[in-house]
Amino acid sequence: MGVNGILGIENRMENWQTARCFAPLFANGGVHLAQKILKQSENEIPHARLELYWKGMRDHVYETREDRNPKKLARYYDSQFQNLRDRIEDYGKFRELKEWNYISQINEESLCNNLINTEIDIVIETPNHLFIGEAKHESNFGANSDLVLVHQLVRQYVMARILVELRKCKKEVVPFVVGGSKNNHQVQFMICQGWMVEDNILRWNDIKALWP
Repeated sequence: MGVNGILGIENRMENWQTARCFAPLFANGGVHLAQKILKQSENEIPHARLELYWKGMRDHVYETREDRNPKKLARYYDSQFQNLRDRIEDYGKFRELKEWNYISQINEESLCNNLINTEIDIVIETPNHLFIGEAKHESNFGANSDLVLVHQLVRQYVMARILVELRKCKKEVVPFVVGGSKNNHQVQFMICQGWMVEDNILRWNDIKALWP
């Protein structure tokens, strides 16, 4: 037994490792990361706000006290993603969907709960963009077939797009991943749909390079 005490044990929790890597960016590193993702200069992105472990839809419905409305959220979902189930089935590389997966009309309440409880690891807001990032160290992207919105990256994108509409802020949603594999099926599906670009698959060293 070493002499490093209890906290000398390596903390392998993904959230801790993510927080430790992104903490140095809270001053102005969000601007630099946004610049890296968009390949733009500082003049084009004057300021940015960075948050971790963000549940934007949950906080929005708490703030408004009116948008926790399953029928309303289902309408927003259908207006943007009505054919999402067909797209996923056509992609052909995921497990077979259950009857209710990606269909709002079967269980609007479950769809509402999926959206409200969706968490995104890293979020950066700039005047024109909402960057949503998922961090991976050892685990893979989740896929829970008991949810209406099965696949983690897809669910996050759907939530962010609907929230932007609810907030009427007209921002472009830009997904990215840190530490993930470009060969992952969820990543490839996002790229195939034109919702993410391969350049937005970042390494942990890309984040550390932005440290002050």
